[in-house]
Amino acid sequence: LRQATEPLTSRDIALQLMVERALDQGDEKLVRLMTKRIGVALRGMRDRGIASSTEGPGMSVLWATA
Repeated sequence: LRQATEPLTSRDIALQLMVERALDQGDEKLVRLMTKRIGVALRGMRDRGIASSTEGPGMSVLWATA
């Protein structure tokens, strides 16, 4: 998120984390789990003023550093 040039969805962040940790991106159940975990962490960061969120396309939320 720190290196991103534009706001990202929690799924985008989760997929990048999975690449860095060499996890299977084809495992949709694992992708959903990682996306949920990233979302929880980002909401905590937003509450502490570290990250910010905006509405994205559809029902998505876009995240950036504050």
